[in-house]
Formats: sequence, structure tokens, C-alpha cells
Amino acid sequence: MATRTKETERKYEPVDEGLLAGVPGAAVVGSGEELLLDAVYHDTADLRLARSGVTLRRRSGGADAGWHLKLPIKGDARDEIRAKDTKKDAKRVPKELADLVLGLTRGEPMAPVAHIRTRRKRWELLDKDGRVAAELVEDDVEAQALGVNDQTKAWREVEVELVAGGREVFEAVERTLGRPSKSPAKVLRLLEDRLPKRSKAPDRITGYVREQVEEMRRQDLRIRQDAEDAVHQMRVAGRRIRSVLQAYKGSRALREELRWLGTVLGEARDLEVLHGHLREQIDGLPDELVLGNVRQRLTETFVPREQEARAKVTEALRGKRYFALLNRLDNVKLRLHDPKKRLRKTKKRVVKAWRDEANNRGTLHDVRKAAKRARYAAEAAGKEKLARRMKKLTKRLGAHQDSVVARQELRAIGIQSHLDGDNAYTYGLLHGCELGRAEKALRRKV
Repeated sequence: MATRTKETERKYEPVDEGLLAGVPGAAVVGSGEELLLDAVYHDTADLRLARSGVTLRRRSGGADAGWHLKLPIKGDARDEIRAKDTKKDAKRVPKELADLVLGLTRGEPMAPVAHIRTRRKRWELLDKDGRVAAELVEDDVEAQALGVNDQTKAWREVEVELVAGGREVFEAVERTLGRPSKSPAKVLRLLEDRLPKRSKAPDRITGYVREQVEEMRRQDLRIRQDAEDAVHQMRVAGRRIRSVLQAYKGSRALREELRWLGTVLGEARDLEVLHGHLREQIDGLPDELVLGNVRQRLTETFVPREQEARAKVTEALRGKRYFALLNRLDNVKLRLHDPKKRLRKTKKRVVKAWRDEANNRGTLHDVRKAAKRARYAAEAAGKEKLARRMKKLTKRLGAHQDSVVARQELRAIGIQSHLDGDNAYTYGLLHGCELGRAEKALRRKV
């Protein structure tokens, strides 16, 4: 079974060992004996993990020998997921780790791409109470690329990894060692000549789309780790891309694939949100108004559907259709022609949707969808004032739409409760509360 830990570290240029020992609070571990670490890194032939800053290795030596998958979070922080060697085939990537990076490998096989040997000296940095605030190491590295060529490199580097201390430890260290270096992880440093350089976006709108594609990749990794809110965040990123493609006449086929993914993600997210909302509403009622097995019935109603929807997400994110969508997003291009005019048309669609709703030719939900498209199109173009206005409108209409869905569910649950001989009073009460929520949302000013 894999274990997870958060790693926060910085790298520094090599210095004299005497200077390392002089870092405030430094205490030599084991009389400064050396550790010998031997690691083989795995990736696809075109280095899909490395291109996303992800590393996967099998390492011997040290207290944490085995498989290590490192996923970037933000800044100096990374998630490290560890798995022990399998007895059957110690050289094969464990399935539980391979599954976590499926959104990057997209089914392509992984094989050894680098062999790195490290001779390490280690110190502990103690705080004023004698606790280990951080670990400081000096690495003498010998690295060899595997597969395409047998390029070799050698270098020295210093790393400081937080243990019980906070970022103030880095500040103390840097008064002695200077600023942190810009060197990447060891395997990325070895293979940097094979990694494509990121080109600058030709315009602001294309840059916005690229940011959302990158966000989808990040949330893919988080969904596979069952991280909180990951499904929602991927859905939002996909919706942003689709809205920009709609507003600025991007690929219709790509928009339809993003719509498909949004539908799969949306079912799981919407059920989760509605279930949580109704539980909160019930918890806020006096006990004498909660009649019958209300909480139990909510659980029996929503949990099986949530599990089924979650299974659909898992299945979709393992499928060829999803991988093909990611491949298309990697190379998405916009042919912008008069973007200001396109944004004006998108804004006018919101006005038209309001007019259609007033004449019973549309719904408030249609207005909300048009406003969302205008919001994201304005964000992409850097029109912050319009984006803020549309955000307020979508939030208001979102509360109304959530109430519509909640009332439909409460009515169905109440009817079934009555047919089963249970008391349906509480569902009717909540239905009335939801009606009030909808009316309140429509009274707000944008």
C-alpha cells in the first residue's frame, strides 16, 4: 500500500563543507557518514512525466528505499507517494503509482530513462528546543541517461528539506548559503536537453487557454488521488476552455468533447454538493422539526448515486476518448479574428437570453449559461470589469438553479417517503426554504 507525504525543499549551490557545518543550528548526523543512493527513473519514451515536472523512481539505499512518485504542488512543495518493491517484479512500476499518472502517460508504456547515483552527507538543523527543524544534505551526483543516448553528467548540490520547521528555516539557511539555486530535480537536470522549451503564447487569449489546460492536468493528478474539490476544479477549467472556444469561434469538435467531459464530471460534483447542502439544512433545523428517518433516507438516496457517478468519472479518465481529448488540448490553437467584436457578440447573447426569458422563450438557466460564457471570455481578454459583473450574475442565478434542482429532489424524496409510510413533513419544510432561497436570489442586484 502506498504512503503519502508532503515534501518542501530548496536546492543551493555547493559550498565548502565547513560552511555547511556553520549553518545556525546544524548538528552532524552519525558523525557525517555517507549514504549511497542508487536510483533508476522511469518515464515514457517522450518523457511525458518529466515535461510536467513529475518524477518516478525506484531507489535503493537510505531509510526510504523503494518506489517514489513526486508530484509538484506549488513553489517548493511536492507530494511524495511511496510504494514498496513488489516481490514478483521489483523492476516494474507498481500499478497504484502507474494509475496516478495515467493522465500524463495516456496509456504509453514506461521504461527506465535515467540512472542516478548519489553520495550523500547529511546534517540535521535543530531549533532552539532541540527539535529537528530541517534536514540539510550535500549530494555528489553521477547521472546517466538511458534509452535514446547514454549521456552522463556529474555535479554537486545542496538541499534543505523542512521537517518540523517552517519557511523561517530557509531564511536562516540562506543567510549562510545565499539564495536558492534554480536547478530542477536531478533527473530533470540530466534530461533537460531533451525537454521541449515552452513557447510564449502569441496572444493573451491563447495564454489563458493554455493556463486552463495546465490546470486540467493538475486536477487530473488530484482526482486520481481522490483529493477534495478536484472534480469541481477540473470541471471549471474545462468550462473555461469551452467558453473561450465558443466565444472566439474555436474548434466545434473540441468543444463537444469538452462538453462530454463536463457532463461526466458534473454529475458527480452536483450530487456531492446537493447532498452536502441538504445535510447542512437539516442540521440547522430544530430537532422537533426533523421528523422521520430524514438523514438516513438522504444517505440511502444520494450515496449510491454518488458512488455510481464517481465510478463513471474514473472510467472516463481511464479511457481512450479522454486521452484523445488531452492530446488535442496539448496542441490547441485559436485563430483569432477581431476578438473585440466576438466579445461584444458574447455579451449581447446575455441580453438576448434575458429577453427570451422575459418572453417565456427561455429560462433563467439559459441566462446563466450565457453569462458564464461571457464571464470567461472577458477573463481571457483581460476585461476585468465585465468579468466581475458576469460573475455576480452567474452566482445569483446559480443559487436560483441550485434551488430548482433541490426542490425537484426534495419532492421526489418526500413522495417516496410518504409511499413508504414515513413522515414527509421535513421534506416539505425544506422545499419551502428552497423556494425562499430562489426568490431571495432573484431579488439581489447584480
